Amino acid sequence: MARQSSFLKLEGTIGDVTFYKGRTGFKARQKGGVSKNKIMKDPRFRRTRENLQEFNRAASASKFLKDAFREIALRSSDGSLHNRLYSLAMKVIYSDTQSNRGERKFELGNVQLFRGFQFSNQSKIADTIFKKLTISDGPDEVSVSIPQLNPQTHIRQVENTTHYRISLIRADINFIESTYDSELVTSGELSIEADQNPELLLSLPKPSMENTHHFFAMSLEYLEVLENGSEYNRYDLTQNPATILVIS
Repeated sequence: MARQSSFLKLEGTIGDVTFYKGRTGFKARQKGGVSKNKIMKDPRFRRTRENLQEFNRAASASKFLKDAFREIALRSSDGSLHNRLYSLAMKVIYSDTQSNRGERKFELGNVQLFRGFQFSNQSKIADTIFKKLTISDGPDEVSVSIPQLNPQTHIRQVENTTHYRISLIRADINFIESTYDSELVTSGELSIEADQNPELLLSLPKPSMENTHHFFAMSLEYLEVLENGSEYNRYDLTQNPATILVIS
């Protein structure tokens, strides 16, 4: 390692040389590292190659999931959504017990790890609707029963909103063929200023589709509805909760 002895006190990077101040004075360090060719061919880097293969699969899976969950993410998301999807995709890959290390695949892992996933870490259904919901996971459909709500008491209040809307969303994902589809049903606009909102039952069927996982999520969106009927979704989607309830 080079050590500077002149009166010039440099800090920063020039070319491949980084200048910095250490405990014993100013120093210079040249960039180093292992070449890509060595990593890809040297037997000593076999474990690194295995990790890289699975990291790449997790990156592809998280990108695909973000696209497949678009109907949900349009209603609720935060700045960490992609990273959290990637982290969970990595856990699913690690849960594949059929394949050897380096060959583990997302589609062979435990996708049930996504159950309970929050699309916004800043808002959760349980912290937004203060009344018990009934979730039914039947052989042919998934439904969410929402009792009568007094919005002033049972809905978390958010500034500059007049209404809210609850949705049940299903994402049908085939990880083998990399295809997906989605369907949703909503409550329509419900007034935050109403004394009482009606009881709701939101249901979606479970289609019979080979090699396909069905992800059912519930979301609540805060809205501003003007007197002329114009509807505006809040720009800050972090305030809207959405959670994966059932995976079949």
